[in-house]
Amino acid sequence: MEKEFKKIQETINRLYDLQTDHLEAFRKKSIPDLEKQSAERSNEMARLIKSVNEFVKMAENESGTTMEPMLLSLNNKISTLLDQNKALETKVHDFRNGIKINMKKIEKGKRVSGISRLSRLFSKD
Repeated sequence: MEKEFKKIQETINRLYDLQTDHLEAFRKKSIPDLEKQSAERSNEMARLIKSVNEFVKMAENESGTTMEPMLLSLNNKISTLLDQNKALETKVHDFRNGIKINMKKIEKGKRVSGISRLSRLFSKD
């Protein structure tokens, strides 16, 4: 039981570090690799879900008060991961909205540039 609990803790720690790195990438890089980040988090999350499911199956067969502190600890750590994930979602959302806004500005600039070229063509006559 302790082995499974330790496995979950290690996965949580890896996921926490990974998400921390991904949040930091938004500060350091002008364009973080969102697809790669998402894939990395998905892989770690799949490991975490698998480990927690195995642990819960074992816990159902256990009795006593030794499980309660473990479950409370996991709950606290997973809550921290969820908060961190919410921050990442906000960063990704803001980043994507920024791209959309900039693309609209570029399109508007192209239209204005095209209109300017057309007006120059007609003004030559």
